[in-house]
Amino acid sequence: MDVVSHGNEPFGVGYAKLRFLQELDVSGLTGYCTLKVITPATFKYMPNIEWLDLSKCKVNTISTGSFKILVHLKYLDLSDNRCLKFRGLSNVTYDLPSTSIEILRVNKIHQTFDLNTILTKCQIIPLNNTNIKEIQMASNRLQLIEKDALKFLPKTLKKITIADNEFSYGNYIMDVFYVTAEEVNASYMGLSHYLLNSDEPCDIKPAGFSPCSETKDTYREMEIKRNDQNDLRKKPFSFSLDTSNVPIPRNIKKFHLRECKLRYYLVKMNFLKNKLEYIDISNNAFYVWQGPISNLTCLTYLDISNNFCSNVSTNFFEYGSNLTTLLIQNNLLGFVLPTDTNGEILERLTKLKLLNLADNRIPSLPTTIFYSQTEIRTLNLSGNMLENVIFKIDHMTKLSYLDLSNNRLSYLDASFTRQLDILSKNVPNMAVNLLGNPIKCSCESIEFIQWYTSTNVHVLNNLHQECQSLQINMNNSKLIYDHLKKTCSSYTTAIVTVGSWLTIFAIVIIVGIAYRYRWKLRYAYYIVKRKHHGQIKPFETDDDFLYDAFVSYADEDGTFVYTKFLKHMEDDRNISCCVHKRDFLAGNDIATNITSAIHNSRKTVIIMSHHFIESDWCLFEFNMAKMESIYARSKENIILLVFLEQLSSKDLPLNILELIQSKSYIEYPNDEYGDVVFWDKLKETLSV
Repeated sequence: MDVVSHGNEPFGVGYAKLRFLQELDVSGLTGYCTLKVITPATFKYMPNIEWLDLSKCKVNTISTGSFKILVHLKYLDLSDNRCLKFRGLSNVTYDLPSTSIEILRVNKIHQTFDLNTILTKCQIIPLNNTNIKEIQMASNRLQLIEKDALKFLPKTLKKITIADNEFSYGNYIMDVFYVTAEEVNASYMGLSHYLLNSDEPCDIKPAGFSPCSETKDTYREMEIKRNDQNDLRKKPFSFSLDTSNVPIPRNIKKFHLRECKLRYYLVKMNFLKNKLEYIDISNNAFYVWQGPISNLTCLTYLDISNNFCSNVSTNFFEYGSNLTTLLIQNNLLGFVLPTDTNGEILERLTKLKLLNLADNRIPSLPTTIFYSQTEIRTLNLSGNMLENVIFKIDHMTKLSYLDLSNNRLSYLDASFTRQLDILSKNVPNMAVNLLGNPIKCSCESIEFIQWYTSTNVHVLNNLHQECQSLQINMNNSKLIYDHLKKTCSSYTTAIVTVGSWLTIFAIVIIVGIAYRYRWKLRYAYYIVKRKHHGQIKPFETDDDFLYDAFVSYADEDGTFVYTKFLKHMEDDRNISCCVHKRDFLAGNDIATNITSAIHNSRKTVIIMSHHFIESDWCLFEFNMAKMESIYARSKENIILLVFLEQLSSKDLPLNILELIQSKSYIEYPNDEYGDVVFWDKLKETLSV
């Protein structure tokens, strides 16, 4: 209904005939409405109205008593009257105790680019004598609330909307615990606005009696701001931010805090006794979900989508035992979910019915990521980077819709399609969405296409699009499969042949690698074997070694070792030596004795001669000592070469020649003076 008032009353005596009129919609949002002044005479001929919509009617002023006559009024919408402002709100609330008001909508009754506003006790106190259930005050540039004002909200209040305002901290914060509402919408705080349409001009000032005069309001606003700021500066803020115990208004069940530019870690929090069932904190920047968050036992719905989160701890959702809906789409969970191989992040969410993980840049998911979700009905993984799906779903006996659209899937492998067939027996109308995936129409996907032609699962896909190049009837999936089966059979022989050659090549490579690292492998084998029998222990100091030196020599050089080496080193210079014929343990195999002796000796002395080079066991001892030096002694040089005779470089193995070129060695002299110097130098080296 269109209404245009130019000073005269728009609803004259003729409306008295509409005795049964209960709903009146003159909103400028659905028609044209200009009603700049509302007085007690405006609705006097329509006393039975229960539902009144005056939104966007260019209302400038409302006189006290304008709604007093509407004793049956339950719904009043004054939204989008930006010239009304909060100076006119007090005249509205003053009349409401005389009505049956249940829903009051006063969204956008303040100009978008005007100064911030304050909600005062004078504007709220009259509501205490009503049975109002819902109040909407969105988009009013509200910044502060007068202290104790919230205490006067009626106990019947169930829902309050204060979205798109500019609230800042103040002493009113503690008053929120007096609010009995079950649902609070505080979304879009600090939202930016654009000058797309200028605010309507305000050309009429309030007239007549007002419970809160403009002068008084202005003074009170200044006092409240000044007092709040002084309190915050001069004394500790009375509201505790200790997250170990977070208080919640006792009756609140639904809480909306969407798109409020909040940028925090979600750290460990323990909520005090509460009834929270629904939380929406989406479109913020809670980029780390650390937790744990506890004592949200009633929570069934949680929306934390669009929060740029890339890190979730394994115990963050430990409060979610009763969650049935979890919306965490459009985050960065692809950085954390692929590593959750044990499914710990979601393991406590056993009652989930809807899980949305869309648009999280997930490249892969572990097999058991969803092992606890046995009650789930809808699983949304669309818009990710999945190239294959290997996670288990056969335990989801109630799953009816799986969304895998807009990923990178070429096909579904056989193990996954078998799970889908099992589930379809319990859920006849089960559907899988594969739209937007690059499904291949080739030999690689022939098994998937065969499944697609025979399954009872409803599959949404673009297979016919992908297979257009086959030049057959695209509407017949069976023909597509038969064509591919015939085409792909010719490749079988080639695949087997190539596979055989690849196997041979792999064997050659493995043998080559094993030969290349044979000494390292043999050393590791014998060390592990000795450790398993408790015969090798780590040495913390030099005093822990059993011997100063292990002497490696060929049997042909045994005379030199026993008559000269041991005499000069053990008898004359007190250097303890280990030699195989004397000190090896009976009953152990030779290789084990060698590795044990090298490990238990501070140094290894190599008596180098032609006989040493020709002995396989001598070369074994040399290589084991070299491995001990590299892997057990942090590349410490533990090998000392003693040349009994002159050897040309062409006679020496490459690994011994490399050691000679990079490390020092000693030649055994033949003269008497050099002999003394030789043994002293040898003792000095072995004692280091």
